[in-house]
Amino acid sequence: MMEWVDVVDADDQVVRVAPRSEVRRGNLLHRATYILVQRSSGRIVVQRRTLTKDFCPGMLDVCCGGVVTSGEEYDESARRELAEELGVEQASLNGFGTFHSECELYRVWGALYHCIHDGPLVLQAEEVAAVEEMTLAEIRARAGEFTPDSLIALEQLIARGAPLSFR
Repeated sequence: MMEWVDVVDADDQVVRVAPRSEVRRGNLLHRATYILVQRSSGRIVVQRRTLTKDFCPGMLDVCCGGVVTSGEEYDESARRELAEELGVEQASLNGFGTFHSECELYRVWGALYHCIHDGPLVLQAEEVAAVEEMTLAEIRARAGEFTPDSLIALEQLIARGAPLSFR
């Protein structure tokens, strides 16, 4: 099944719709969501991406989330991604705005979210190979193992005053 994605401009306005494969192949500017899931203990739920992912396969990811599909709103995408990837459906999501980031690997407008979730996780086999819980110090010490965009999302959340607890 073809997945359609909104291609956006520098102001995050939709300019056209394209297949996800074209967006990846052409490194087109698109929208994505980044949801940092934290335990009450302060530890961050970190994902190991599957080897079949089309972006940074096998790497660690500070956030769950992903590409916003065509016509989907950021909030809708964040809830969908959280439910799909981790099986979390009743979490209270706090939004922290959007940010623009790009490099040779990606060009994205990302929407930032944070939630506390202490319940069980149900991993989406196609997307998430495993999860572990880490402190901020552990994440920073292993930064080379993480997707670059998720590290930027983490720093954006910290800079914007997300109520992160790092015990």
